[in-house]
Amino acid sequence: MSPTPPPSSSPSPQPDRAPKPDTPLRPLKQRAARNAWRQDLLKVWLPAMLLTAACFWVAWQFVEPAPPSTVRLATGAPGGGYEGIGQRIATSFDRRNVFLEPVATAGSAENLRLLVDGEVDAAIVQGGTVGADAQDLQAVVSVDYELLLLAVKRTLLPDSTPVAVLDNPAIVELLTHQRIAIGQPQSGAAQLAQHLLNEIGLTDQVVITAQDSARTPLESLRSDGCDAAFFVLAPDAPKVADILADPTLTIVGLAQSPGLAQRAAYLAPVVLARGVIDPARDLPAADLPTLAPTAYLAVRPDTHRAVVQLLVRSAVEDQHPRLVGTPGTFPTLDRADLPIAAEARYFFERGPNILHRTLPFWIASTVDRLAILLIPMLTVLIPLMRIAPPTLRWRIRRRIYRWYRQLRVIDDDLVRTDLPPARLVADQNQLRELDDEVSETDVPLSYMEEFYNLRLHIAYMRQRVDERCDPTSES
Repeated sequence: MSPTPPPSSSPSPQPDRAPKPDTPLRPLKQRAARNAWRQDLLKVWLPAMLLTAACFWVAWQFVEPAPPSTVRLATGAPGGGYEGIGQRIATSFDRRNVFLEPVATAGSAENLRLLVDGEVDAAIVQGGTVGADAQDLQAVVSVDYELLLLAVKRTLLPDSTPVAVLDNPAIVELLTHQRIAIGQPQSGAAQLAQHLLNEIGLTDQVVITAQDSARTPLESLRSDGCDAAFFVLAPDAPKVADILADPTLTIVGLAQSPGLAQRAAYLAPVVLARGVIDPARDLPAADLPTLAPTAYLAVRPDTHRAVVQLLVRSAVEDQHPRLVGTPGTFPTLDRADLPIAAEARYFFERGPNILHRTLPFWIASTVDRLAILLIPMLTVLIPLMRIAPPTLRWRIRRRIYRWYRQLRVIDDDLVRTDLPPARLVADQNQLRELDDEVSETDVPLSYMEEFYNLRLHIAYMRQRVDERCDPTSES
């Protein structure tokens, strides 16, 4: 057995003293390692933020515009019942810092035209006046009855009292060949009067007088411009008391008003009770049966839903005494000859939501409009908030695990007994570079434990490689 040759006297190359390879790109690698976790942060959170922003942008397309600060409402002639309704609605709007601009008109027909043409946002409409060109409009809520009054000169009924209740044949006999004023052509009164004349068979037996814009039907009666006149007025309009108190006029009650109302869905039979207009003057002097069309609010389909909500709330809050009909009849969704808007039905049946009950109108409307943006927050942002942190942890740990894979390859080399010296030198250089790369790497504080464990393991592997290269170093 040959003796074991003594170890070579030439010193083994010291790993720490081995010249570092000429790598001019090392500073770039070190900077890349230093900013690696920041790049991971950007790669994880930037797509998440972009996806969230895209979802918010898509949702924003469905956010309705802000409510208008000024709302134009077509009312009616100055001093009429529609003007009073408009004033009460304006008061309700003022409480919510929304300005309502009443637009005076000739009556319901002009209100409908202005609404169809987009010149106003809402209008007060009399039942029975909607034509074919206004079928696309929608009703909001019915707010009150209007009285149909037929006034004739007292000379036509010399022996009558201030109120005379007549049946249809008597009315036909009374008005045949008489001059009748029915109001402006653009008014709802003219359309209702024409309908009633047609119903009782007086279309061709009377003379419809042209309405002078400078004179009202009441002035025409008093100036001998006509023999009879139809009026459609709100019960609390001042002109009602003027007509009832005029000693030269007789107010004709419609004995068959229930039958006439049955033939028109927008009409209701009502009785103006004795003394209800002016108890001190006993106006009217007797119970007056007549017909009453409904006054309701109408909007276009594109009218802002907040305006619809404010109109409904103004109608609900309007608790002024109504002189005809049973208490609690108004406001109502019935008796409109236009389809009820879906938003109006919702707000009327359910009332304002908790936002509008507790917050000022503009704040509640803004929150209500932007509620749709909760969809991307709930469906995208929350899952991303749950997924992004684990993804970021996985990316950072993956880099640590990649370094461990290199250590494992070197560890497998150390197990081999026939490892060439050149491979050991390469492992030394690789460990040195790995140590430099790790030492130049910044990681979040939450990963410092794993980071320092890695550095300890690198130092341990360097020690093992050094011992393999120089066995005498063990002593």
